Amino acid sequence: MQTQRVSVKFTGASGEGINTIGVLLLRALKKHGLRVFGYREYPSLIKGGVASYQVDFSSKELNSSSRYCNILLAFTSRSLNEYLKDVKENGIIVYDQKDINLTEEQRLYIEKRNISSVFLDSESIALETGGIKIMSNVVMLGFLWRILGLKVETLIEVVLKHFKNKNVDLKAEENCIRAGYTSATFRPEYAKKINTPQKEILSNNNGYVMTGNNAIALGAISAGVRAYYAYPMTPATSIFEYMGENAKETGILVKQAENEITAVQMAMGSMYMGTRALVATSGGGFDLMSETISCAGMSETPLVVILSQRGGASTGLPTWTGASDLNLALKAGHGEFPRAVIATSDAQTAYTLIQKALNIAETYQLPVILLMEKQISESVFNFKKMPRVEKIERGLVEKAEDITQRYQITDTGISPRWIPSKEKKPYLANSDEHSENGSSIEDSEGTIAMANKRLRKLETLAKDLPEPTLYGDRNPDLVFVGWGSVKNAVLDAISSFTKINEIDKNNKINKNNGKVGYLHYEYIHPLKTKILEQLIEQNKRLVLVENNQTGQLGNYIKENIGYEFNEKLLKYDGRPFFVEDILDFLKN
Repeated sequence: MQTQRVSVKFTGASGEGINTIGVLLLRALKKHGLRVFGYREYPSLIKGGVASYQVDFSSKELNSSSRYCNILLAFTSRSLNEYLKDVKENGIIVYDQKDINLTEEQRLYIEKRNISSVFLDSESIALETGGIKIMSNVVMLGFLWRILGLKVETLIEVVLKHFKNKNVDLKAEENCIRAGYTSATFRPEYAKKINTPQKEILSNNNGYVMTGNNAIALGAISAGVRAYYAYPMTPATSIFEYMGENAKETGILVKQAENEITAVQMAMGSMYMGTRALVATSGGGFDLMSETISCAGMSETPLVVILSQRGGASTGLPTWTGASDLNLALKAGHGEFPRAVIATSDAQTAYTLIQKALNIAETYQLPVILLMEKQISESVFNFKKMPRVEKIERGLVEKAEDITQRYQITDTGISPRWIPSKEKKPYLANSDEHSENGSSIEDSEGTIAMANKRLRKLETLAKDLPEPTLYGDRNPDLVFVGWGSVKNAVLDAISSFTKINEIDKNNKINKNNGKVGYLHYEYIHPLKTKILEQLIEQNKRLVLVENNQTGQLGNYIKENIGYEFNEKLLKYDGRPFFVEDILDFLKN
């Protein structure tokens, strides 16, 4: 039987608590024992426009959003118009605006799809209950909780815990929730429309919930980061906020620089002096950092830059998602020098890969670009347990006094490195081309020898990196190939498709493509292609899936091994891949 997934979407004006009410629902469902995933959309405005927060939940693991929702709770007429057609057949719309006038087309849409339309005067209920206007949000939340058929005490506990110590009338909050829950507007047929999944009790109260940005911050703390520098830029800013809010407890230096150039140079300087440091930005800020990245490559100074991607070139879609900065990560910086490019896909990999990125940067003495996406940075993931903490590997020599050449030419390309200090000899870290002792050179023979030494690091690193992971059927007929957040929608879709296939043995498409796999790239540069080339030799049907317009990973694969994908599933509208995007491809 297909796993039951229910989707609830709150929508209203940006800046009026939509994100908060979504997070409260997510936490309450998680506390009840369900698996959850949270996804938010919002305009690049401080206040106004239309924002939404969608919570998908199930009794089984899920890591992506549905394109549609079972229940839409709209706080403004504009938001109702914006998201009306996202409501599934037999769904429910709850709105709290008396003056909403639906068009004939909208009324026909609701009628044909058997959607229940419910007016709940949440603001009046909040005021009559002793609350204030903004508490209409929790009135709606209480009403929703009744539709889902869940015990109100769980919701109240979560909401009161959230608002504790925030100068909020907690009794009024509770009363507003109960008033929404017991509202006479409720009808039993609403609950019958929603098949709320049975809860699955897990250890540690159903695992953890956190955003990708919070996970990457925790991973950095676990990896021994002692300094964090940044200039605010969506969607990387919440890493900065998390680090700042916990700076006193962790003892980490958190510094806002006047611009991205200063931020990355402070990070490089700290790493040179032996302090694990970190910097994060988005595309425009990364452009400004590229000169320093080139400097780190030439001077062989460890450096990790988090590049959290959003949609479009220039300012583009500053609060929407995308994965179109792979070319930037691979090519940014003048001249030729070794680097590593790694891509996260969810909160767990964000936690783990930031630790691995720091180890790689220090061990191989090169810049590492760690790719995030708005979809990963700001979505809320639910997982059973935290990944293990990686062992810190710094790649330092123990006895620097025995070393005479900082840039000693070696077979691996990795030269001895130590931390400058009073106890250890100084060395010249040179951003000009240099000899083994760091002195500037311009001769042909020395230049070639040192440039070749640096690039040998990639050969050494490539031997130590894993191949991409093949998920799904071990002998698939069709294999998606991708990176980043697409993994989550693809794996959710494969799970659903497999179950559909079990039920519908006569489905023509399922007969042709009943076995589906997914080849996922975390370590993109240097590129590993052994498994991919095996799939090519086996004549598997390969489909490139990327959240950008040109298939940047596919182009990079072609550049390396000459293979060109005949089928591509690309999305570049600022939205992530929804599970239906993958299922529609499989079915059609």
